[in-house]
Amino acid sequence: DLVQALLPYVPLRMLVRDAADESQARALLQRRRIDADPIQFVHDERAPYFVRDAAVFGLDGDGRPFIVDFKWTYYGWTSWCRRIFRGNSRRNEECGRVAGPGAGNLDQWLADRLGMPSFRSHLAAEGGGVEVNGQGVLIANTSLWQSRNPELSQAKIEAELLRLPGIRKVIWLPHGLAHDPLHRGTITGPYVGWGTGGHTDEFVRFADARTVLLASVDEAEARRHPVARLNRFRMRMNFDVLKASTDQNGQALRVVQVPLPNVMERPVVLASHADTSFSEQWTAASFPDRERRRNGETVQQVATSSYLNYVVANKVVLVPDYVPHGTPAARQAQVQQIFEAAFPGRRIQFVDAGHTNWFGGGAHCATLNQPLSKA
Repeated sequence: DLVQALLPYVPLRMLVRDAADESQARALLQRRRIDADPIQFVHDERAPYFVRDAAVFGLDGDGRPFIVDFKWTYYGWTSWCRRIFRGNSRRNEECGRVAGPGAGNLDQWLADRLGMPSFRSHLAAEGGGVEVNGQGVLIANTSLWQSRNPELSQAKIEAELLRLPGIRKVIWLPHGLAHDPLHRGTITGPYVGWGTGGHTDEFVRFADARTVLLASVDEAEARRHPVARLNRFRMRMNFDVLKASTDQNGQALRVVQVPLPNVMERPVVLASHADTSFSEQWTAASFPDRERRRNGETVQQVATSSYLNYVVANKVVLVPDYVPHGTPAARQAQVQQIFEAAFPGRRIQFVDAGHTNWFGGGAHCATLNQPLSKA
């Protein structure tokens, strides 16, 4: 669906592991009557599905593209292990050794392949947690950056962020979405989630240098669902911070609230074991011992759903489609009007990325925009 929506507007590169995967991709596109010939397939055995997270593009002062080389921690995996297996040094060590996909070198590999310079940062981060206005302001989720860099204070993290090319100001927001926990974890009561620990591309985005789109929950929805109630509390706190914030020139930000879709949830039975691949299986060991989860127990998994995991490209904005997943069409029509006002001159097109929401990702996570050189 992403390929079909983007092909008329931008040249596409598709990152795949090898020739066999390329053949599968071509066959899939052919079945959808999509011409794959214009697509450039790039092979790398470390190819992650959420390619946005593995690299971050920037433009230097002369308008030339470069890549920021952040440290890769597989979404704060070691921090998650330390929290889950607190007091169990053996399990903590075993869990912490799981390195995940070798995406840590993918950003430098991309820089080399594209002939771009790279800027190496001392900070650990993923692209989905880096939100900037292109004029010097970076919005940072406090809990996310501290989970990736637990050895650093917020002040030291900010000092490192201000070392990034072009960054002049950091706005700290206290909370990400409740249904975007770090890896697998409890949200509240029987509700659990699989997420990133608070990527900004799920709840706060710059539409332009002074316009910020922020996820919101109305009071009626908060009364209907405990996860929505948590999100309402969190996003109202973020709203207050943003309303009191300014851009790099001291001008007030314009904050536009974007409704969240209806909560997407499904029952999950905790299995006796999970295989070592990237699977949908959950086990009691995914949770801290103090929660007393048991294999065979049924919990309710909530997907990391949000209209703000959108993709901006030439002349088009691809927005997640949640009508097929139970969100009222009237609410989505309201969202469309918000996006049309925020991105004048661009077509607003909805794409169903619901399946990836179960794994804490979406359309934005699966794409990486390469800026055109202005030099």
